Amino acid sequence: MRRSIRFAIATALLAGLVLGTGTVAAANRGHHKILDVPLIGLAVPRTVIAGVTGAGHAWAIDEGNAKLFSDGRLLINVEGLVLTPEGTNPVATVKGVVSCNGGATAADIVSSDVVPLSIPDGDAHINQWLTLPSPCLNPVIFVTNAGGAWFAVSD
Repeated sequence: MRRSIRFAIATALLAGLVLGTGTVAAANRGHHKILDVPLIGLAVPRTVIAGVTGAGHAWAIDEGNAKLFSDGRLLINVEGLVLTPEGTNPVATVKGVVSCNGGATAADIVSSDVVPLSIPDGDAHINQWLTLPSPCLNPVIFVTNAGGAWFAVSD
């Protein structure tokens, strides 16, 4: 009898957990923010993070912010993304890159189209929708050159 009661309680708890999780997952569909972080510059050239390799030169950023939404929208604003110690930007375009799941496979890394990066000030705005892998666990956001080498990363 006790075993039956324990089994019934365990089943009820498990059912509540599954139904509750489904409700939370359903509520988070759409365009809810899943990541809102500052960006930092590349201090050590060629540093690899989540499967994305850093550029061959150090970069600094005056101000940067990245937001990722559950519908795949990527919003990045950067001001003063420049080479250090030079203090200027020689690169005409950048793109936003999201690495999910530690960048375990090429399919876990998705990128936006390229956008202008002002010369010499290093200002850019990215507002695009990406098709994120499912699942997209522990996303890391990068600002990269057209070839995919990163200059700035989410903190």
